[in-house]
Amino acid sequence: MVTVKLSIQSKEKDIVEFLNYLHQILQHEDFDIDRDLTLIRKRKKNEEQFSTPYTLLDLDYDMFDVVERLKELTIREYSETLIDKDDLNPPMLFVFGKEIQCRQVYIKLKIKGMSTRHVLCVSFHYAKKKMHFPYV
Repeated sequence: MVTVKLSIQSKEKDIVEFLNYLHQILQHEDFDIDRDLTLIRKRKKNEEQFSTPYTLLDLDYDMFDVVERLKELTIREYSETLIDKDDLNPPMLFVFGKEIQCRQVYIKLKIKGMSTRHVLCVSFHYAKKKMHFPYV
């Protein structure tokens, strides 16, 4: 089976807007980690060391640590934007790379619904390959 990855480079202003909205959600006094954030914890067959569960365990991280790292994301850590073929509401997945404990962590996320303000973190795992950052 061949997987097709649709990747684009978002405009700087669109990334800044996304990050501002993300930070606003995560820092809002009504933010509830159980209600407003979903972290996909799927294991990867034959690539365990690049899975979210492995990375969280290795870093000794819980959901609160993940939120703190998401709050710190900047445009310099932006890598690419992917089209989410499985969930078109919204279709854009923003990809960031963050140095944590001397390892690069691949972070892929989106915000679902303007009124519900739900953060969906699809990936939070060690990067498999070197990431590129167009706005460094």
